[in-house]
Amino acid sequence: MGGRGSGDWYRWDKKSYVEDYKRLDIRQLRKKKALHPGYVFSWEWSIDGKPCGDIRVAVKQEHLLLTYRTRQGGEDWKDVEEKVHLTRTNCNYGGTRQWFICPGCGRRIAVLVSAGTYFLCRRCYDLSYSSQNETELDRMHRKARKIRASLGEKEWLKPKGMHQKTFDRIRRQLYQAERVADIALMEIVTKKFGLSYPEI
Repeated sequence: MGGRGSGDWYRWDKKSYVEDYKRLDIRQLRKKKALHPGYVFSWEWSIDGKPCGDIRVAVKQEHLLLTYRTRQGGEDWKDVEEKVHLTRTNCNYGGTRQWFICPGCGRRIAVLVSAGTYFLCRRCYDLSYSSQNETELDRMHRKARKIRASLGEKEWLKPKGMHQKTFDRIRRQLYQAERVADIALMEIVTKKFGLSYPEI
């Protein structure tokens, strides 16, 4: 599986991010109502719509039992059974919220990452989120992608039901994000190759 940014020629660091690996997010499990004791289910991951891994999860009273297969490098596949304890905290406006307890460091966390044999927290694997390491170019590309997604496939046409003023405002935001991304890219090229570029 290629890492985030593997196709971006302007990125020279090889640092791995949380998004590069399979993850279990307790918020997603809660949303799916999958954390009831006695419940057993499979969780699958995919890339471009194609399955790339799965895990069996058995929900116990105070922990999850994860069953999966993994291999590191060119090693043989290994069957793993991992216990992940759960805990709860009180919410400010009533009710409680569940969390994972990291099997590696014992911290209360929301996301487990499969960056090795076991599902552990990002700090155990010394990982950060890509947004924490984004350049201005990365941020503007991400913003532009988000705006395009809100407009649909035909971004130059106003979506049905959207007010014209709203559409015009979103289009201005898209133009501005693309303009800032162009400037950021030119600055990178200038620093890397010692070239000059015209004002935009």
